Amino acid sequence: MKFKPSKELIISGLILILGFAFVYYFTSIVVYMVIAAVVSLLVNPLKQLFLKISIKGKSPGNNLASVVALLSFLIVSGGIITLLIPAIASQTSDLANLDYNAIGQSINDSFVKTEATLIEYGIIDSNETLASILQTYIHSFVAGIQIDKIASGAISTVGSLFMGFFSVVFISFFFIRDESMFQNIILLFIPEQKKKNVQHILIKIKKMLSRYFLGLMTEMGVMMILESIGGFIIGLENALLIGFLGGMLNIIPYIGPLIGGFLAAVLVTISNISLGIDATIPLVLGIVTVFAIANLIDNFLLQPIIYSNSVLAHPLEIFIVIIVGGSLYGPLGMILAIPVYTILRVVAKEFFSELDFVRKVTKSI
Repeated sequence: MKFKPSKELIISGLILILGFAFVYYFTSIVVYMVIAAVVSLLVNPLKQLFLKISIKGKSPGNNLASVVALLSFLIVSGGIITLLIPAIASQTSDLANLDYNAIGQSINDSFVKTEATLIEYGIIDSNETLASILQTYIHSFVAGIQIDKIASGAISTVGSLFMGFFSVVFISFFFIRDESMFQNIILLFIPEQKKKNVQHILIKIKKMLSRYFLGLMTEMGVMMILESIGGFIIGLENALLIGFLGGMLNIIPYIGPLIGGFLAAVLVTISNISLGIDATIPLVLGIVTVFAIANLIDNFLLQPIIYSNSVLAHPLEIFIVIIVGGSLYGPLGMILAIPVYTILRVVAKEFFSELDFVRKVTKSI
């Protein structure tokens, strides 16, 4: 007997094909919409708070509450960046005022000692010098750099960032104002007989991801504060900038703190190298220790609370998911691993709950 696809099945197939084609050809728009959806998840609790405010028996309307909530989010974000401007200016000033002759002499003295040690242990030949080895690597690196392409790429990137920022803000307002808009867009591509199931899934996903992203923002904020305070304690002038970078990079599970610690060590070295190697090394070791302690607090206190209360998954389960995401798509995969896994769990529980494996993985949600 020949299979005859129904009219509804054909239409659903065409809608899915059009949906995939839209995602493929207009990836930037889809990215803007996804970022805007995340922003709306973060801002919606604030909007609900504003809606509860009553002045002379009148509460703000949905439009006003949405505008005020979004503006509050942007002002707080802009305020944090504004606080960093003096730190960035100070870092730039430190670079401009460095005594490069003194630094060169200090580095040269260290080179001589290191070179003698490497020759003594046979790591490099006696007729080689560290200077010649580094010169070879630097020359090959610089030779591959095309300044004109970098400049044009930088200009294009700046333009794209501005366009992306205004697009995200514009879309975010409508997602905040109409909480079901993103959900309704997705339902356009779902067959009629599956709409109720998918709608239930989307509500569950929204609830879980909203808790997760709020928890993630809290985690990043706490890490910024801990690392900034640690930097101030060991006497760093650019502690605020270092703490901000460390907190932001904490969004990448496991390797983010390592990258943050490395960048912090580089910034501390650049800022204090004029004091000499002997004075700089303790500061570098100090900031590395601060990042290590903050990361331990994050791993054993913050992350278990966030994951247990938001995505409702076992820490080992989360660890495996993040490693798989990193293996497939690198740092981006690690960032997206938990949200994607959360979505897959909710979908699996809705449609495949009869399977033992699915029941065990999704029993907590």
